[in-house]
Amino acid sequence: MSLPPPPDARLPDGWAVRLDPRTRRLEDGAALLGGSPLRLLRLAPRARDLLAGDRLVVTGPASAALAARVQVAGVAVPEPAGPAPGPDGVTVDVPVVDRAAAVARLLAALRADPDTAAVRVLVVDDGSADTAATAAAAAAGGAEVLRHDRSLGPAAARNTGLRAATTDAVAFLDSDCVPRPGWLATLLPHLADPRLAVVAPRITALPAADPGWVTAYETAVSALDMGPDPGPVAPLSGLSYLPSAALLVRRAALGEGFDAGMRVAEDVDLVWRLAAAGWRVRYEPAARVDHEHPSATGAWLRRRAVYGTGAAPLAARHGRAVAPVVVSPWSDNPLVLALAAGVGKSDRSHVVL
Repeated sequence: MSLPPPPDARLPDGWAVRLDPRTRRLEDGAALLGGSPLRLLRLAPRARDLLAGDRLVVTGPASAALAARVQVAGVAVPEPAGPAPGPDGVTVDVPVVDRAAAVARLLAALRADPDTAAVRVLVVDDGSADTAATAAAAAAGGAEVLRHDRSLGPAAARNTGLRAATTDAVAFLDSDCVPRPGWLATLLPHLADPRLAVVAPRITALPAADPGWVTAYETAVSALDMGPDPGPVAPLSGLSYLPSAALLVRRAALGEGFDAGMRVAEDVDLVWRLAAAGWRVRYEPAARVDHEHPSATGAWLRRRAVYGTGAAPLAARHGRAVAPVVVSPWSDNPLVLALAAGVGKSDRSHVVL
């Protein structure tokens, strides 16, 4: 599935980047070591002057180019500024099958947050058996319902909502999510970057009604929780994918959206296709969305088995990106310091002009 190319536009004036706390300055400030995979960026004299401190504010084309470079490399984190959609420029897209109570809980959380109290919400009923219950929950929460007569899968359901949206931005939220107040206000400023297609919050565990050993495991190491550190998302990096349980997207970037032929790993596929098309994708853990993780062993095993079936279709589409070897972006141990010294002597370092 093809995607539109990103616009030929730079970061807006006022946008700023700050060196990631894990980034190390080397060679008297002439080089930056950080990111994931670990890389060394050598700063040309002009770039070194622009980034004399730990923070750079965009004031023109040169500073915009440098800010984008260090941000994409993962050695700096953005401080977004510039024109971005407000909450009235967002449509929330909720795919669901027979989870009326979860839909009601999600809509209650949205309506309780001042930022999303009036946002348009599309509940896409992907072939529920009890259509009346889904419709009643949606109506009570002020949402519209779009219905599939039979289940077409979560990717197709999200695409139905995407096609019905008319706003610049679309927020995909699964029905088993409960966004925390302020999540949307934290994510929206990132869309001031005209080349950013997707920004995602951190997905954390919703307290379980009947906790078991699985609850503790999922709370600590859920596959949906991408961790506490922000960063760019791309194949073969420390942040190589984003779960579609909660995403804020630029509608114009997604084209036809998810690959409806994939019933699992469609989120990974979308992120990798966007990266290949030249779009930027970002993870912003300052925004939080809670998720109802499975608490029973059987449900947890079934979900893990489903996740595992995504490897084959991903391999067919993306080859070697499916099984990357990822090095932690930073550690204070001597091995990493030795690697840093080696990178500094290597011809694989990058020069930032």
